[in-house]
Amino acid sequence: MDVSTLEELPPSCLDGETEQRRLAEVSRYAMTQDRSDPNLDYITELAIRSVGADIGGISIVYQSQIWLPSRVGMEERHVPRSGSFCTWAVGAEGDWFEVADASSDPRFRTNPLVTHAPHYRHYAAVPLSGARGYLLGTLWVMRREAGSFSPDQAMLLKGMARLVVDTLELRYCNDITGMSNRNVFLHHLQLGLEQTRLPHVMAGYIDLIGFRQLNEVFGRNAGNQALRIVGERLTEWAGASNLVGHLGGDKFAFALFGDRAAQAVSLERLKNELSAPFTLEPGGTQALHARIGVEHHDTPYLGSAASLLDAAETAASSISSAMLRTTVKEYGFELLARSHMVFELQGALDTAPAAGATAQHGELVAHYQPQVDYAQGRLIGMEALVRWRHPSRGLVAPGSFIPLAESTDKIYDIDLRVLTQVCRDMRSWLDAGLPVVPVSLNFSRRSLLHADLLGDLKRLLHTYRIRGELLEFEVTESQLLETLELVSPRVAQLRALGVRIAVDDFGTGYSNLDAINSFPFDRLKVDRQFVHGVAGSERVAGLFRLIQGIAELFSAELLCEGLEHEADLAWLAERGATRVQGWYFSAARTSEEIVAILAALRARGSGAAPLTIPELRALLQS
Repeated sequence: MDVSTLEELPPSCLDGETEQRRLAEVSRYAMTQDRSDPNLDYITELAIRSVGADIGGISIVYQSQIWLPSRVGMEERHVPRSGSFCTWAVGAEGDWFEVADASSDPRFRTNPLVTHAPHYRHYAAVPLSGARGYLLGTLWVMRREAGSFSPDQAMLLKGMARLVVDTLELRYCNDITGMSNRNVFLHHLQLGLEQTRLPHVMAGYIDLIGFRQLNEVFGRNAGNQALRIVGERLTEWAGASNLVGHLGGDKFAFALFGDRAAQAVSLERLKNELSAPFTLEPGGTQALHARIGVEHHDTPYLGSAASLLDAAETAASSISSAMLRTTVKEYGFELLARSHMVFELQGALDTAPAAGATAQHGELVAHYQPQVDYAQGRLIGMEALVRWRHPSRGLVAPGSFIPLAESTDKIYDIDLRVLTQVCRDMRSWLDAGLPVVPVSLNFSRRSLLHADLLGDLKRLLHTYRIRGELLEFEVTESQLLETLELVSPRVAQLRALGVRIAVDDFGTGYSNLDAINSFPFDRLKVDRQFVHGVAGSERVAGLFRLIQGIAELFSAELLCEGLEHEADLAWLAERGATRVQGWYFSAARTSEEIVAILAALRARGSGAAPLTIPELRALLQS
């Protein structure tokens, strides 16, 4: 670290070795340029209101600048580190830092926040301590009037600071290993691709073999121990100059920059590291193996980090999970198979709807996952999910072909096929006198903005005589933020046709409250990661309550995705979150199975008592 660039810093910040370790810890959090986190914004606003402050924010201290992922009352997202309030707060000892009157404090009296209108004088901050004990930054507030906060007010801000750290950890880091999650890994890999002067990059995707069985036999705690051991070994193997990440579950990633020959030697060492035995409690001595897919490329590389990782993942998935040793495969071996799958996918798209799985390349069909209000004991909607009925592969899940469709410009054809089946099925159900509920469709961004979408939708609504309000289009948070100026007019056009709009995967993106406030929507769908296991995790529970508060703030309907366990259902019920979707009530069902479910509801009659939770499950799972 070049300490000469840091003027007027507290002495503890000049400890070069400690500062380097702290910066390594901070690097786990991606310094995105133009994105805000609604959960962090919510905490910041609560902090300001609870103590009567004028402005506030969350600051993360990097080497030469400070990043503000959330701020209220100021425009700047990045400010110089030198001479800042936050730098002194991080450098000071203890869990509280307060300046009663900055205008008379020699450290801050020349700071622009003090010298420029409206001349802030009172500053208070709580240092944010990461999982490894290093200070990341601060939760801070400022007032125009000089003064100090009471012990109760300080305690309140300290509690909010702990929630900030939990939010940062869940958003940017894997909750089990503390490693960078997928988004952060890709962010740093993209920066590396753009900035490296080294001649070659190797991206890798690791899929552990045997982890699921270990988890089932010895329990989740033992499984988490194993993941942490793998993460530690991978981190140590890669070293400080390379990248590693925990993508979720038993999936990891890495990227090495440098000489290809040296990378080949490193790969052999990685195979040995991952296969070495380890000790669990309970479980004793165990060992895991891995499927490792890699993609090599000379630099400069003009493609995206995501494309490199996708290629490595494709290579890893081609290795049989029955392998009894750690195996490495390069992406180049999969080019022929990929081309063949593209050919088959086009064949399935060219197959007439309802031709059946016996068609040469199978067919693309919609399955429907029920959505329920268990407090009212009724079915309130369904989500249409695409499946590929293949003559030899069986029922192919979307994760196996949707990325391929998106990369080969076939995604609109698939989304249109699903929309067409939904309208056709609805007309069939209506003609049969069945009680039809709205169906939601998760369109890709490309499909949502496709030039033909409105025309095709109007044609289908007219052809099948379907009211627009029976359809709901889902817009993800990332779509909302990244193309707000394009998505908003399209959403207005859809709403003019009566179509409902839902913000999908809420809580996973970076959209800010202002963006959500300017966007007309009918429903927020809480992402699975904030529902699954919520009863057993204080961190997840706290974040869920924040999301629920945001939904209440905008008077939006809240739907919880990914409900699988009774304990989570009970937790949600205590908090009035009664609209859910997930395997606890039903997996996705075929259109034929939905007909039977709707017929059973019709047979009950409109005056029947609401279904109990066991009755709802029995009906939807029959």
